[in-house]
Amino acid sequence: MARILVIDDSPLFRLLLTEILTKNGNECYEASSNSEGMKIFLQESPDLVIKDLIMEDDDPIEVIRQLKRQKPEVKIVICSTATQKSLIYDAIRAGAQDFLIKPFNSDEVLKTVNRLLAQ
Repeated sequence: MARILVIDDSPLFRLLLTEILTKNGNECYEASSNSEGMKIFLQESPDLVIKDLIMEDDDPIEVIRQLKRQKPEVKIVICSTATQKSLIYDAIRAGAQDFLIKPFNSDEVLKTVNRLLAQ
């Protein structure tokens, strides 16, 4: 069982992801902002973070860097729309291991998460 933190400002998206992940046997935490996500991250030390790339409260690239500074081995998956390609590349360079393009399905989520957790 992995510990996974979902950071997204959409309640529906968080619910969808945590439902997919908990049905697969993972323990999930949710945060509606980057600052809340960082607090949970420091308290719970998850194995993997799934983070919405564009959120209003912080610079997404800096948040990824902060997560990696706190726990270098954490796996980070960013979620984005296809129109945000340059920002996706910046996020990968900052330490994210993979990305999911919205909209995506549960099979894509589980395949990505399981692959990263197996590394």
